[in-house]
Amino acid sequence: MTKDDESLDLVKQAIREAGLRATPARIATLQLLRESPSPLTHAAVAEHLSGLGVDKATAFRNLNDMTDAGLLRRTEVGDHVWRFET
Repeated sequence: MTKDDESLDLVKQAIREAGLRATPARIATLQLLRESPSPLTHAAVAEHLSGLGVDKATAFRNLNDMTDAGLLRRTEVGDHVWRFET
């Protein structure tokens, strides 16, 4: 098993343990945010995932679902833009 395979398995496991289905969009979202050196906005996440066929509404819904499940933190620094991080 490669390091990437182990990372993917850990992401899937974390999503499932949080009580969510490990859909391709959620897996890609959590991987992106785990690898990001800084918090990302919804727009940045949606842009990164658009190549995978994830639309803006799905990205937003998944960010909120994973925040509610405790997988992500959401912050706002006074500019009325939410940023997400693990």
